[in-house]
Amino acid sequence: MRVLKPILTLILAAVVGSLYGQSAREQIAADPGKAGGVYYVYTYDNPARTPAPAGYEPFYISHYGRHGSRWLLRPAEYTKTLALFDKAAEAGALSEFGQDVHRRIRLASQDAEGRVGDLTPLGAEQHCQIAQRMFESFPEVFRGAAHVDARSTIVVRCVLSMAAFCGRLQQLNPALDFTRTANLRTTRILNFFNTQATPDLDEAYVELTKSARWKAAEGAFRASRLHPERLKARLFCDAEYAAQVDGAQLMQQLWAFTVNEQDTRNGIRFDDVLTPDELYAVWECLNYGYYQQRGPGELNRGYAAHYATVLLEDIVARADSALRQGAPAADLRFGHDGNLMPLVTLMRLEGCYEETDDPDRIAEVWQDFRISPMAANVQLIFYRKTGSDEVLVKLLHNEREVLVPLASDTAPYYRWDDLRNYFRERIEQAKVLD
Repeated sequence: MRVLKPILTLILAAVVGSLYGQSAREQIAADPGKAGGVYYVYTYDNPARTPAPAGYEPFYISHYGRHGSRWLLRPAEYTKTLALFDKAAEAGALSEFGQDVHRRIRLASQDAEGRVGDLTPLGAEQHCQIAQRMFESFPEVFRGAAHVDARSTIVVRCVLSMAAFCGRLQQLNPALDFTRTANLRTTRILNFFNTQATPDLDEAYVELTKSARWKAAEGAFRASRLHPERLKARLFCDAEYAAQVDGAQLMQQLWAFTVNEQDTRNGIRFDDVLTPDELYAVWECLNYGYYQQRGPGELNRGYAAHYATVLLEDIVARADSALRQGAPAADLRFGHDGNLMPLVTLMRLEGCYEETDDPDRIAEVWQDFRISPMAANVQLIFYRKTGSDEVLVKLLHNEREVLVPLASDTAPYYRWDDLRNYFRERIEQAKVLD
């Protein structure tokens, strides 16, 4: 590995570091949609790009993308919340404001009927837009009858995200040749926590959130953050009845209805239900959970990155195959936030792998709305130069250039030989569990 030029390193660190200069609370105050965490809508703000070294042109792209915006994930998120308010209404325990919230919950539940967890129209459009920017940014990759191999998990919202992405590419160049696949084989790689596709998952990880250690740590964190007294007093006119309601769970249920409107665009808003501090508190609890379960948090004991090795191995193997054979022009993968988070942790993408044993610092080192919003993606752009065997790679996270802790005198471009070796080292390290 070559020595990184100090001046270039400082410049790049300053540029990328400025992206994360605000605290999580400040970022959410500036854009309340970010309180949605993994429900945050994909936001593209035309980030600056570093030109490739002289003579280098892109020729291959390796990609992993989360599905686009969706309705809430589980039927119970609607039915349990509606049932809670139905019961309170029958008991005459709802305040006038609580009755209005009840009405809105019923409308939102009706809007979601028959499409819980499904891709919204906005979710499809997000992938169309990402595909168009990819095509316009790297036109050399999609020339003529270039082959694009697209694979998805078996979940319908991922398949439809793949369809939207490929459909836009084909509109831009009808001559492109596509292969599209979605089955348990692709799921085993793209959603490596799926127990149907990967039945031999370690029980210790499958049952992680039910363990006494997890419950104690998460319970203490939630208790320190969630204070539902104000909310319950506003929603209920019967204090005795309100005392029987799980206020922390109620806050999270109403948080979900509040933040999901940015994905459904159904016009049923809950912005007046939780205060900014309460929205932030719920976000911080859920962000804590993602950090500990899917990120670098010590509670998952390295299992998250361990299982992500199958995906990073696929990225390396398919890139080497494309380099040897000259095809495909692009490998596109469509999956989930719960897999993208371990992947960026394993790769040690900038801003995605810092470890801390201080729960109060988690929100500053890890923000799920930045790491895996709806339609989040990782792209590896491969470059070559006529007359040279050396291949360079640039990494993009949500279409922003990012670094990894690897020496390079051409950063943010890395020599593929160096990056491949770095990835293999990370894979071997992650496969060994304590």
